[in-house]
Amino acid sequence: MKNLRIMKLMLAASLLLLCVSVESAVRAQYPSGVKEMLAGSKMLKLSGQVRVKKAFGIVPMGPGHKEASVYPCVPFGIAVYDAGALNSKPLAVYSELMKQGTDTADSYVCKYELMVPANRRIYVVPVMGGTLLLPKEERMPMHITDPWIGGTNPQPRRGWERGFAGRFVTLTRPGGMWLPFDMTYAQVDPN
Repeated sequence: MKNLRIMKLMLAASLLLLCVSVESAVRAQYPSGVKEMLAGSKMLKLSGQVRVKKAFGIVPMGPGHKEASVYPCVPFGIAVYDAGALNSKPLAVYSELMKQGTDTADSYVCKYELMVPANRRIYVVPVMGGTLLLPKEERMPMHITDPWIGGTNPQPRRGWERGFAGRFVTLTRPGGMWLPFDMTYAQVDPN
């Protein structure tokens, strides 16, 4: 009976030690800044829109498809990085289907909203395609160089691709920040 009680105590002590070890290992796996966020640092709302000129068309339903996606906001997401660690995992990602805003005469409008750390310099950039591989972007030709459906300028010229200019910001106001982005064609290869 005494041996059984000692074995139970040893087992309990071993499990406690294992839990402490696992908890320490898990803590060490958080990307830069995530521990502070989880520890209760102040968060503020970042909202805005992604605008795509109607002249650019709408992304196809899939690679090689000739039909436009039913929803113009399908391919877009938002990635938020610590400004000092751009090659690290994002601090926050908006990867749900963006809400379609009120289109203008010349642009499709896609809205986003997410919570980000306050009083911290961050880099915000729209992404196309999936967000699982971030910080490495999914560079599918369907998103960056292949023709889109409709529009008067549905494909970037040779050496150009679709993209967005990211922005460095610091959220300090209690109401958060509104941050719009416009898709552009950018030259990536001068030849």
